[in-house]
Amino acid sequence: MFPAARAGVQGASKVEPESHAVSGWQATSNEAAAATRRETQMGFIASVKQHPKALFWSFAVSLVVIMDGYDTALIGTLQGFPAFKHRFGYVGKSNDYQVPPRWQTAIGMASPVGNIFGIFINSLVTERVGHKKMLLLSLVILTGFIFIQFFAKNIQQIFAGEILCGLPWGVFTTLAPAYASEVAPASLRAYLETYVVLCWGIGQLISYAVLDSLDSSLSQWAWRIPFGVQWVFPVVIFPLAIFCPESPWWLVRRGRIADAEKSVKRLTSWKDEQEVHDAVALMVETTELERSMTEGATYLDCFRGSNLWRTEISCCAWVSQVLVGFALTWYQAYFFEQAGLSTSKSYKLTVGQGGLNVFCTLLSCFVTHRFGRRTNFIAGCLMMATVMFIIGFLSIPTKSANIAAAQAAMYMLWFCLYLLTIGPTVFIIIGETSSTRLRSHTIALARNAYNVFGILSSATAPIILNPDADNWKGKSGFLAGGLGLICALWGFFRLPDCKGRTYEELDIMFSKNLKASQFKSYQIDRQQFISEKLAEVEVEHVE
Repeated sequence: MFPAARAGVQGASKVEPESHAVSGWQATSNEAAAATRRETQMGFIASVKQHPKALFWSFAVSLVVIMDGYDTALIGTLQGFPAFKHRFGYVGKSNDYQVPPRWQTAIGMASPVGNIFGIFINSLVTERVGHKKMLLLSLVILTGFIFIQFFAKNIQQIFAGEILCGLPWGVFTTLAPAYASEVAPASLRAYLETYVVLCWGIGQLISYAVLDSLDSSLSQWAWRIPFGVQWVFPVVIFPLAIFCPESPWWLVRRGRIADAEKSVKRLTSWKDEQEVHDAVALMVETTELERSMTEGATYLDCFRGSNLWRTEISCCAWVSQVLVGFALTWYQAYFFEQAGLSTSKSYKLTVGQGGLNVFCTLLSCFVTHRFGRRTNFIAGCLMMATVMFIIGFLSIPTKSANIAAAQAAMYMLWFCLYLLTIGPTVFIIIGETSSTRLRSHTIALARNAYNVFGILSSATAPIILNPDADNWKGKSGFLAGGLGLICALWGFFRLPDCKGRTYEELDIMFSKNLKASQFKSYQIDRQQFISEKLAEVEVEHVE
């Protein structure tokens, strides 16, 4: 092991993480090697049998993402909701109520802006207090902020409520995938990250169903009730979160090795103490390896050495989710209406979209398992770009009901392709790519890159789609299609496939500056690399 892990320090659990507190635990390279073999050779069925409690607790924590999916669909769809438009809109050129474009833009931007601050808060606070405490605190705060939306008397209060609720939602969108990536072995990571996306889809489906049930009403409760439904989620999730175990990786980074072993026991069905000991040994060795490769665990370290590429991958992958459907996908119901479909049909399509979300996300597990991350990403971007170009070409003829229906059908096809490919695949990429010590910071940077581009998309969409503005309608498909091709090109040259690799193996491969295409088949001489790194560290120590 590295010097810090061999030295031995009393009272390690009370020492700050950057003090090399893990040196109090006598992990050996042989034990870490045994854990690596066990993790990389373990099949899906064996992983489920040995980690049933890890699956349960990851599923429980990921439920918070339902709230972000619910609000994202709610705000995007509410723009065309009759009761909301009558309460906060005006009669436009089309003799129908329209929310002013500037407030459409502002409301669409509000939650992403709140997300940005919430995500940075999560990355800084979670590394100090842990995932569990941060989760509980955020649920309490969100419960209070929902009151602002529910009792709003004007559009400005809706805007303020969205910004404030965006803070805890930002915490949830980064905390859930980080927790999922740290509580299960490599063979289950893809499935747990896909479940995070599934929760987001469930939130959308619930939102669409609530709005569709109230579509014909113009009373104030037709728009207040959808906001009030958000109180249900904290009531359900908070009692579960109280009992969830803390991430053993976070405990190792804090130097709390004994607590990390207890956490591993709570997350697995292992009865052999040696298996628990080996698993934590690998965590310690990986943490020490990363410490030897970087000077610290700050945002600046995300842009140093091989971590720069890992940060690029995380940011570009998440931004691609916005670019492949730029502007169009942020206001689906509103787009359907402007394309020529009735309000009723538009909302029924969005409800159907929510159902497709759940079905296709579940199906994506098999697609990802078969094709891997890299192939799935590139092929997905190319197919979605093609569909967007078709939507663009369909908008060229004179407006008609048949053209509107064809555009809606193509959009649904695009949506299915998204959910089978980059929708869940990006979450898997984010959970695997970052180093364990910089995970919170890397995910924060990546999600906020997504939010910045999401804000740009939200700001652009009303202007592009609104009949009183640019009135592009389906022609915006040309823009989204071009951006999708750029994403595919980036993926071909820069995106590696990290399937089935332990975090230590990924540290080694990224440090060697391999080409993205070499990751899938690269053979690692783990012991030789660790010996070389140990020699480098000891030479530096002598100097």
